[in-house]
Amino acid sequence: MRVGIVLSVALLAAFVQVLWAAPLTSQFASFPFCECDPIGAYKLKEHIIFKGNGTYCFTIKVDVPVNCTSFCCRQADLRKLEFNVNQVCDAPGVVLAATLNGAPTAINPNVEIAQQGPSGAAILKITQLGLNLSNADGAELCVTLGTNRAGKGCTTLADLCVPPAGAPPGVCTAALFSSNTDCCPTSVVNPPPPPPPPPPPPPCFTCVNISLSVVTTPFPFSFPQTLCNQYAAAVAAKFTTAAAAVGASITVPFNLTTCNSDLVSVCGAFASEADSQLLADAADDIATDFLNLVTGRFGTCPPYLDGQNVLVSITGTAESRSCFDVIKSISCSRANVSFPKCICDTKPGATPYAALPFYTTQPGRLKTTTQYCFKFTSIPTIDGACENATIFSKVEFWGNEALRRNIRGFVIKPNGATNYTVISASWGAKGDETVKATPLNWSINQATGSEICMDLDTSISLDDFCLGPFTNGCYLTIFDPTRKCCPMFAILDRP
Repeated sequence: MRVGIVLSVALLAAFVQVLWAAPLTSQFASFPFCECDPIGAYKLKEHIIFKGNGTYCFTIKVDVPVNCTSFCCRQADLRKLEFNVNQVCDAPGVVLAATLNGAPTAINPNVEIAQQGPSGAAILKITQLGLNLSNADGAELCVTLGTNRAGKGCTTLADLCVPPAGAPPGVCTAALFSSNTDCCPTSVVNPPPPPPPPPPPPPCFTCVNISLSVVTTPFPFSFPQTLCNQYAAAVAAKFTTAAAAVGASITVPFNLTTCNSDLVSVCGAFASEADSQLLADAADDIATDFLNLVTGRFGTCPPYLDGQNVLVSITGTAESRSCFDVIKSISCSRANVSFPKCICDTKPGATPYAALPFYTTQPGRLKTTTQYCFKFTSIPTIDGACENATIFSKVEFWGNEALRRNIRGFVIKPNGATNYTVISASWGAKGDETVKATPLNWSINQATGSEICMDLDTSISLDDFCLGPFTNGCYLTIFDPTRKCCPMFAILDRP
């Protein structure tokens, strides 16, 4: 009898060992790898919410099928969720976490082999949820994925979930189980959509503003349209070249937007504030170059800007922020020159007479001459000893006496005259470098609108003949009979 008992125990132990070592069966080929009712009251909303740091959130919904009166539809609770996952995610030492409505779940999620599934099947299981028909709707279940110390494990849904046939990576299938595991309605949930691309940065709308303000001058300069166009072309070319040198992008080409008497604005846009900042190191030099547009070939203020301030600003905004703010300015005053060769009051406005700032040209009296014509007007006087000087006695020019043979005289026309009158050129003492149109002795009415033309051989230019720091220009003084009053003007060709 004892021998039989011992033999029976030994056979039982051997049988158990065989069962333990036997491979898992493939009793259920498809998820959820068990026998249960797939129709029930619970499901997951279609879209998953990604909250960063490997955390994915699922929203539970109570959704009883129409006309379903079974236990699974009307009475079952919701104890656990299982997801169909890849076996590679079952790495030793991986610690997953989950929260239900923001509070940690009673038991951490776990990846394990699907005991009744086919070879390689695995599930992620979250249990002891404690939900039911009264509190499950809208509940948020979040799972945080991670790796072990060796970096093994799954950290994205694309790695974790086995998608249904034909579905892309990241689509997950979940079964929602009741406590008795009789109920297991399934849901297919889609990965969160990729975040929208960030909006493009706002462009940096930029304007180059060239402005004039009068301090004191009888003839405020006004920007002509031709000069505005030249400035606009120069600004556009400069910004295009500077931007290309640093890799900045211009999205709105620079064009002339304002051209009036005292303001020129040339505006465009850089792709972003960052693009404009690529020019930050060169901004001062660029603004200086734009200021030089106004001073032009002279390198300093031309005489027609005397008594005026020139300001160049580069201003830019991206949304409500400044992306460019550079200012350069110059205050223009008359250059100090050694003319005239006598002591007298040279201030413009000392007498009521003035020369307009630009000369004109016309054919000379001979085929071999050209006439350079200077026009005169009257202006308000400033307080002083010369304010009552009413006789326009003569005009003296700063001339190169080495070329005295190349001037063929002056032609003059006071206001009211119908024809020009020819008078000879008169030179001052040797070394004075002074040529005179004299005598005139005009009244205010005769001087206002008068014209004096210098008749020069075409073998020389006005720049050869007239002396002074400015090219293609002449210095002249208007004298009264006392020679104590001699307002001086520098007359140039138009810019």
